[in-house]
This record gives sequence, structure tokens and C-alpha cells, in this order.
Amino acid sequence: METALIITSICLLVTLIVLLYRHVLLKSNIKRFSSYLDDVKHGKIDCPVTVSTFDKDIITLANEVNAQIAIRKKLANDFDKNKQQLKNIISGISHDFRTPLTASLGYLEMIEKSGDLSEKQSAYLHIVIQKNLYLKELSDEFFDLTMVNNNAKEIALEQINLSNVLTDTLLEQHTWIEDRKIRTEFDIADGIIIKTSPHYLERIINNLMSNASKYTLDMFGVYLKRENGVIKLKVYNTLSDSNSVDTNKVFEPFYRMDSRTSSGSGLGLYIVDHISELLGYTVTATKDDNVFSVEIIIK
Repeated sequence: METALIITSICLLVTLIVLLYRHVLLKSNIKRFSSYLDDVKHGKIDCPVTVSTFDKDIITLANEVNAQIAIRKKLANDFDKNKQQLKNIISGISHDFRTPLTASLGYLEMIEKSGDLSEKQSAYLHIVIQKNLYLKELSDEFFDLTMVNNNAKEIALEQINLSNVLTDTLLEQHTWIEDRKIRTEFDIADGIIIKTSPHYLERIINNLMSNASKYTLDMFGVYLKRENGVIKLKVYNTLSDSNSVDTNKVFEPFYRMDSRTSSGSGLGLYIVDHISELLGYTVTATKDDNVFSVEIIIK
């Protein structure tokens, strides 16, 4: 009797040990699957998942996971390839479009300056020139956007005096500011040096100036200071209709702050936000009463 009881106990103990071992292996493989899938999600791993058991169901699950990961990788590679092809197509079309458009604008401006047109013809010609300028702006911004995307990993950085660049750009805004009798508020600290891409910095500043020139009502301001270890650049202006502006959408492509105007492609601030992200800057838009501001923080 005692022998049978001992044997039964030993069998139960062995069964318990086997079950406990299988449970530990199952938990271990579940953790491995979870960790592996998390690495895959964040692009940290590029090899198939492995298991530490010969359990048929676990092996089947591992094979299925690996098959799904292979499909996911192929879809991701195809997406990247198609995305790059689309960028190249847009860049090519934009480049080919800009050349004849620039030439036609030159001829139209020569005709405008000839003085051989009637008043009505001059008015029509002025409209044609403005529409062509809009198309040129649109093609230029498409081209710049694709160039930024294609060269994102090849950004060359240099030491740049941001104070001087900003001051020079503001001097170029003199015509529209004077013509429209805009009140200005400029507070630019001297000697602000940053390490950045000269081309992309110029594009950011020019787009901010262009946006201000399109939508400023009667006041335009620029602020540049070093505060608490960061550099703050803010461009702000009054708006004729601040209620029409959604600050949550101003950095979206093709968004216009005033839908009633035909000026602007709606890509200016989108490009500012896109380039700022590439350079590691933080850009935000705010609205206080009828004053719209774009602020860039450079760490």
C-alpha cells in the first residue's frame, strides 16, 4: 500500500514538474513574442522570431508570426519605393514646369513694359502675370518640398549668424511694408549664432515673411532672443479676419488662412514646419485676438 502511494506521489510530482516546466516555457515564449513584436514595431530587428520549445502549437504560431512579419516588411519596402518614385516624379514635373513658366513670365513682363497696350489689354495682361506668378510660386514650393524630402539625410550644417540673416531679409520686405503703411515691431538681438543649413534656414525665413506679406492687416513684428538656453524666433502680424484662422491646421498642406484670397499656395507654413522638424526645431502657431504668431524654438 505504502509503495503504491509513494509511486503515485512520485508520478504526481513528475507530472507537476512537467506541467510547471511547460508553463515556464510557455510564459518565456510569450514574453519573447511580445518583445520581438515590440522591436519589429519600432524597426529594431530584422531576423525571424525563434522559440525555445518543440511544442507544435508554439512552433506553428512562430511560423505564422514570421510569415506576417515578412509580408509587413515587403509592404513597407514597396511603400518606401513607391514614395520615393512619387517624390522623384513630382520633383521632375516641377523642374520641367518651372523652366518654360519662368521664360513665359519674362516675355509677359517685357510686353507689359513695352507700353504698346491699351488700358484694357494692360489690365488683362496684369491678371495673366499674377496667375503665372502664382503657378511659379506653387511649382517652386513643390520643388523645394521634394528636394527637402530627397536630401533629408544629407543636410550640411554651418555656423550662421541668424541675427544678420534675419535683418537682411527684413530689409527686403521694405516695399510691401511701405506701400501698405504697415506698422512694424522689430526686436532682434545681435550676435545670435546657430549651426544650421543656410539653404533651409533661408527657406524658413522667406516663407514666414511671405506668409506675413499675404495676410498682415496693419502690424507686422519679428522677435529674436536667446532665452533660458534656447533661441526664440517669432514672426507675428495682425489679421483682417482672425476668426477664419484655425491654428491647429495652419501647418497642414494647402491650408490658407483666408480662403477668400487667391494668393498663396497653402504650402508655405507646411514647408516651414517640415524643415523645422528636420532641423530639430519646434514650431508652433498661436492666435491672440487678431494677432497671429508663428514661433520657432531652436535648442
